[in-house]
Parts: sequence; structure tokens; C-alpha cells
Amino acid sequence: MPNINYDYIEDYLRDLKDLKDEKLREMMDYAEENHVPIVERESEEFINFLLAMHKPKRILELGTAIGYSSISFAKRNKCIEKIDSVELKEEMVEIARRNILEVGLEDRIKVHHSDAYDFLLDLDEKYDFIFIDAAKGQYEKYFDEALKNLNEGGIILCDNVLFKGMIAEDSLVKRRKITIVKRLRKFLKDVSSDERFDSSVIPIGDGILLVRRKDEED
Repeated sequence: MPNINYDYIEDYLRDLKDLKDEKLREMMDYAEENHVPIVERESEEFINFLLAMHKPKRILELGTAIGYSSISFAKRNKCIEKIDSVELKEEMVEIARRNILEVGLEDRIKVHHSDAYDFLLDLDEKYDFIFIDAAKGQYEKYFDEALKNLNEGGIILCDNVLFKGMIAEDSLVKRRKITIVKRLRKFLKDVSSDERFDSSVIPIGDGILLVRRKDEED
């Protein structure tokens, strides 16, 4: 459970929007029982709201897990024509593909079994929205490489950037997480100070970073 917000606030926000989709509820229960990290409910609602406004046709997702986010995005946003989702763990790839097939979204969501960075190196397609939710210590590397694949006017969203509050408060940092925390702090500082981008860190879920590359008119 991320601890960047009080538990009672998280509970209240989640209760505001009851999850009515049976398959997504089933997947959420599976994730909780098997300790599989998926997008937080309040973050899911925020991202789907953003997608409804931005109306992307093509999405790249780094970090599929069991396919929860991709399925939620595709079900809620008919504007999405294609989601390419990348996952390193073979077990997760198989589960995600099965879940996607069960809901009939195999024509819109494709799961690629690959290391995220290796996939990006060979990728020449363009996307309107890039969702980064893979290895947190590699976010800056993913971000830098993914920029070439972002369409003009596109958005990059990175999840879990406040990392259970450790990014903002040293007393919360666990020893085994020190390297990840240092890398995430550097990444957030670099992006926030880069004049090429408009960016904002949203303290919802476990922290969301939104980035838009400025165009010539800005």
C-alpha cells in the first residue's frame, strides 16, 4: 500500500468509483492475492480521465504485469486503436495474453515478451501516449529512449514516481531501495528542470509524473 496519502483518503477516493467490471475486479483480486503490482485504483481513474480528454489512438505501455491497465484503458476509451505492451516475465506475459483474449481485446492489445529497454532500442513506431510502469530504477533510461517514439503533442506518463513516499522523505527509505530512490530523484529533477518539457508530479496513488514535450508555439 503506497503511503504518500492517508489511508482514509485513499479509501474514500476508491469508494467514490465502484469497480463494476467483473473481469477487472477478478484481475484486481488475483493481483492482490498473488502480490502482483498493478495500477492503483485512483491512478487508474485519473489516467482514464486523461485518456478520455487526450484521445490517443496508439499507446505504448512498458510493464504489462497481468494486463490490467491495458484492458482498463482499452475498455474505457474506444478511441484507442492499438496498445503495444511490453513485459519481461514470461509468466506474466502468458497470464496477460489470456486475460486479453478472454475480454476479446486481442485485436487492440498486443503483449510483447521483452526487456523494456531492449524493445525500445529497436522500436521505430510512434505513439500518442506512453505509459511507463516497469523497473523504477530504469525510468530515466526508458524515458530518454522513448522520446523518439512520441508523436508531436503526445504525453509520457510514469507511475509510482514517489515510490511509497521515499522520494520525498529520507526517513522512509529502506536500505535495499537506496539505489532506486537515488535514480528516481535524479530522474524527477532532470525532467522537471528540462526546458524542453512541461511536466508535473501528481501526488495520487503512488505518484504520477506527466510529461509533454513543448512545441514551437510554447
